[in-house]
Amino acid sequence: MTIQKIPIYLLTGFLGSGKTTLLKEWLQQTQLKDSALIINELGEVGVDQALLTHASEAASLVANACVCCSGLSGLSEALEDLFWARLQRRVHKFPQLIIETTGLAMPGPILETLAQSPLLSERYEWAGTITCVSANAYKEVLLEFREAQAQLTKADVCVLTKTDLISEADQALARLHLSEFFLHHDRKVPLLSSGHGNLSAQALLLALKPKTPPTPTTETQPIKASDIDSPPADHWVAPDHVHTEACTHLHGHEHEHGHQHDHDPSHDASLHHHAQAYFWSMPEVLQLEERLLQVKRLQACLGPHLLRLKGFIACPEGAHLLQMSPFDLSPLVQAHEAPDSVGMTAVPTTVLGLTVIVSKPLSPSAQQAFEALLGL
Repeated sequence: MTIQKIPIYLLTGFLGSGKTTLLKEWLQQTQLKDSALIINELGEVGVDQALLTHASEAASLVANACVCCSGLSGLSEALEDLFWARLQRRVHKFPQLIIETTGLAMPGPILETLAQSPLLSERYEWAGTITCVSANAYKEVLLEFREAQAQLTKADVCVLTKTDLISEADQALARLHLSEFFLHHDRKVPLLSSGHGNLSAQALLLALKPKTPPTPTTETQPIKASDIDSPPADHWVAPDHVHTEACTHLHGHEHEHGHQHDHDPSHDASLHHHAQAYFWSMPEVLQLEERLLQVKRLQACLGPHLLRLKGFIACPEGAHLLQMSPFDLSPLVQAHEAPDSVGMTAVPTTVLGLTVIVSKPLSPSAQQAFEALLGL
């Protein structure tokens, strides 16, 4: 009997690369709107889940662990649970599934998980890896973080995001540099662009079409773990010898965010990534200016160890989504629904606060000051 496997799309990209913005748009479009979701986040509070939870009936959160290391068991469980829920009609018969990884995830171990589980390899098929890269910080990120390079080497489609933040000439240069990266790794990867999350699902799937496996038959062979490349051993050097102020102070850390590939589920994800997520609870309503001052104090305390900020804050005007990506000098703040409003995009008061991702190790004095600031 022919088994109709469920396609899995892997959406990856470094911290702050715009994955959730794109995914939120794609899920509203005909081609992907009925997708099941697995959202992986570092931290105890699922910020991306709060943004996407109403976009799919079949959504699962793997929180507080990165799926490429200690979260692999959680990923397998989520995939199995969604399959049985679909079979038993507890959720709709979703035509495909999308996994959104953390910004620190290595794609290789995730693909291995799909290959090594008999149930997963029988019922699901890998349909492509989509890697997002920020147009305004791609050189700094690729130069500094090996995870970002590994995400690119596994890409079947690369999406250059946030193109609205740079000039057309700089966009052309970014595309050239990324093409050189893929050439360096003997890859031919379609390169798409997105500003304000305006890349259509149709354009994405068209770019992925050559990579999509054929209609499955009884003779279809599953992907083998041995067929999956390991992350690049060499360190690609970004063009133009980047020496911006934002990236210079990170170069002395000897890739302290480098990945250890023992994949022992008993180990915490932070041990693999040399990064840790904290939740900065902010239940009270404060003026936006006061919140931004708190963020400045956090920046001063952590310096280059601050990798990511993301979450909801409450202001007299309503709730706001606050985000800060690597190499950003100031946070991006966007108005959101009031936390006590009724509607699909309302933000529950229980998630008011910011997820803070910090590279380790901090000095004892910096750790103490940081924990005091967060009230830990």
